[in-house]
This record gives sequence, structure tokens and C-alpha cells, in this order.
Amino acid sequence: MPHIPALLLVGQEEAGLDRTGQAYRAIRRQIIDLTLPPGSGFTEASLAQKWQISKTPVREALARLRRDGLVQALPRAGYVVSPVTLQDTDDLCAMRTVLSGEAAAAAARKGIQAPALERLEALSKVPSALAAGDVGLEESLRAGIEFEAIIVNSSGNNRFAKVIVDVLDELERVLRMAALIEPEIASPPGEMESIFERLRARDADGANEAMRRRCERVRHDVLQVLAKSASVSRAHIEMPTSAHPPA
Repeated sequence: MPHIPALLLVGQEEAGLDRTGQAYRAIRRQIIDLTLPPGSGFTEASLAQKWQISKTPVREALARLRRDGLVQALPRAGYVVSPVTLQDTDDLCAMRTVLSGEAAAAAARKGIQAPALERLEALSKVPSALAAGDVGLEESLRAGIEFEAIIVNSSGNNRFAKVIVDVLDELERVLRMAALIEPEIASPPGEMESIFERLRARDADGANEAMRRRCERVRHDVLQVLAKSASVSRAHIEMPTSAHPPA
């Protein structure tokens, strides 16, 4: 069964999820898409009332989110969404570079099935469509995440796929924050197409190198943008007051 990033699950049925699973998915989604921005506070009671469920599944969901590092408990004051720091972002992007590069190499060696390869080709052209004004930033973000999810799910390594999809979920939150500061941040045309061509040619070394270049470009761009909202490298990043679609 493929591992699917949270962004690609938006709007899908929640069949098979119990109340705790539904609460976990809903709260986590709102943290990732910045409906609940870093530093925002809430209580079990407020969330239970919002979704018209008992506090027990909310409490259990929040326990999972604490283990994920997305929320922090405040003594006698509820919970707060964990801040994003430049150090955490750098660590996340560095891990993504290593893992995604290896996943691309593994997928190239194994060979990607024709339907997935066709989808990758279509997704690889989205940055060019964005530059031409034919698609929006939200579609560009979704395309980039789906592109990498297809690759890692084609690697043949289930544990690899699970870890990288979790990284992509955390990265989505960071990318949305960066886009709030600088909406023009986006994948340049040709970057994803270069990865696709190496995957199609089953060039493992080339796919690894092309994916690592993409990840390091994102790392550089995002840190540069987020640094505008932090005084030191480990400072919490403040949320801007106006919102824009993500890149």
C-alpha cells in the first residue's frame, strides 16, 4: 500500500478511521496548512466542541501529535502548536536531501511502471506552467509533493517511503510559511523534468544527483526566506499577518 502525503488526502473519505484517527488527521492537517499556525494555543475542550466529539479521542490524538513534535502541552493551559526554527528547518531539509536522493536512485534501478512514469512526466511540467501563469502556486506545491511521493513509493522500500512521506508533510508546513513571506518562491522550470528524464533512462546515479540538487536548492531558498523573520539561526520564526498561496 503506498504512503500518501497529507496534502494528497485532503477531501478524501475517512473510511476505516476511528474517532481518534479522524481527530489526529484533522488537527495535523490544520497544523500543516497553517490554519493552526505555530504558537497558536487551544484546549482539548475547544477542539472537541469544534468537531462535536468527546474529549477522549482529542486527547489521544494530541498525544500522538506531541510524539510527532507538532504540539506541546502547557501545564494547566492546554496546548500550543510547536514553533518552526531555522535549525529544525535546516535539519529537515538535510535529511530530505539524503533520503530523497537515495529513493530516486532506488526507483531508477528498479524501474518505474508506465502509469506512474506518465504521471511523473505530467507533474514535471507544472513548474513551466506556473512560470507561464497557467497554474497557481497551490497546484505547484501539490505537484511537487506528489512527484516525490510517486518516486519514493516506486523505490521498493516501504520503510523508506513512510519516512520520506512524513518528511514531505513537515516540509509542506515550512514551504507554506516561506510562501507567506515571499510568494514568488517556487520550483524553477526544468528542475523536475531533469529528474524525470534520469528516472526514465533508469540512470540511478543521475537520478540521485538531480534529486539532491533539487532538495539542496529548496533548502537554500527556504532558509534564506525564513531567515528574514528570525534574528538568529535558532530563533522562532514569526508568522506574517497576511497570507498567500504556497509555492
